[in-house]
Amino acid sequence: MAAIALTSRIDKAEALSLAKKLALEIIDIVDNLYVDVSIKPHIGFKHSKIEFFNIESFGSLKVNIAVVIGGDGSILRLLHYFREKNPPYIFSINMGRYGFLSEISPENAINILKEIIRGNKRVEVVYKPRIVGYIGNKKLPPVLNDYVLLAPRLKIAHLKLIKVRTGETVYDIYADGIIISPTTGSTGYSLSAGGPVIDEDLLAIVTTPMNPMQLKARPVVFSINEELEVKVLDREVEIYSDGFLCCKIAEGEKVKIMFWDKVGFFREKRQYYDKIVRRDYV
Repeated sequence: MAAIALTSRIDKAEALSLAKKLALEIIDIVDNLYVDVSIKPHIGFKHSKIEFFNIESFGSLKVNIAVVIGGDGSILRLLHYFREKNPPYIFSINMGRYGFLSEISPENAINILKEIIRGNKRVEVVYKPRIVGYIGNKKLPPVLNDYVLLAPRLKIAHLKLIKVRTGETVYDIYADGIIISPTTGSTGYSLSAGGPVIDEDLLAIVTTPMNPMQLKARPVVFSINEELEVKVLDREVEIYSDGFLCCKIAEGEKVKIMFWDKVGFFREKRQYYDKIVRRDYV
């Protein structure tokens, strides 16, 4: 038996229909089912095991598995609110346009999940690293995809990237910003900005300058165990964590970036590079 959290995108009828069907199918084999309150009107039945939760309180739930029906945005939104280490295993059902983070097909999702809950099916679990940032003592939301430090609109920022262990300056650049991604994020915004693809079996951090004036400033790949520091030298910049504006960092301040934890995703089949190829056809 298990405690399960369930959330879904709400702008797609097929996703909401699957959420209702899934809830009906697993309710008798779980201890508790915590349902995102935003999909409450679409569940369509009541049960003593069902409790509703606000997505912002996801980090306080005591669950084994989080079922996410949607695309990458749905997964990142849920994890954005899990600020501590070691979140529940993610059972991600692809109902998005691209769905790079989604590892389970809608057609097989219910049967696979039921077998996992019953302990009858061995399903691969892939662990994806998150990184975390600190501005002084303030901890930023950990990210699976990326931190983006972004200059004000129509401006550029003077940024210095330092490898803390050795004290080396990696970049001293004027640019629109910089993208800092763990392994999974290398296939997202960083890739579109000219960064490399990091094989999913490598634990790494990649930094990708955004439109730097210095042509020698190229993406750099670091070990996941390296601590990085970005200093803002001339004007306030915004920091986005997995697409959410989380804060601004003032001139003269710095943000430190380091490894945080790994998130376990149930996987139906390995298709990392197939998904990258499909980006050209989405």
